[in-house]
Amino acid sequence: MKHLLITILLLAPFFTYANESQQIDKLAKPILDLFSKNEIEHVASKALEHSSVSDYISKADLIQTDSQFHGYLNVLGKFYSLQLIHQQGIEGTYSTRWYVLKYQRQPALISLEFYKADDEWEVHSINLKLELDDYLEERSKIEIGKLGIKKEN
Repeated sequence: MKHLLITILLLAPFFTYANESQQIDKLAKPILDLFSKNEIEHVASKALEHSSVSDYISKADLIQTDSQFHGYLNVLGKFYSLQLIHQQGIEGTYSTRWYVLKYQRQPALISLEFYKADDEWEVHSINLKLELDDYLEERSKIEIGKLGIKKEN
C-alpha cells in the first residue's frame, strides 16, 4: 500500500502536465488548421473569439489585426506545412508555443500564448513574425560571443 501511494504521488505531476498539454493542443488545433486550409482572413479574431481577452479589444482593432495577418501571409505564396519549434511557460498558468509556418516564398513564425487564470485554459494572444532570420542572427551573435578570443600558444 505504501509503495502504491508513493507511485501515485510520483505520477500525479506527469498526468497533470499531460492533461494540460492536451487542453492546449485542443485550443491550438483550430487556429493552426486555419493556416492549413488557407483561411487566413480572420486568424486573429478566430483565435481570440472564445477568450476573455477579446472582451478588452475593440472590434476595430481585431479587424485591423485580421487585415494585417492576411496582408502579410497572403504574399508568401502557397502554404506547405507548420512545425512546433519551441514551447515554454509556467506550469498550470501560462504557456507559449512557437510554430514555423512553411510558405513557398519564406517561412513565418507564429506564437500562441495560452493563459489559465482559474479553471480553463484560453488563448491569450497570437503573434506573427516574418523576420525569422533576425532570430537566427541574434542567436549566432550569442554563439560567436561564447567563443571568446583564442589565446596564443
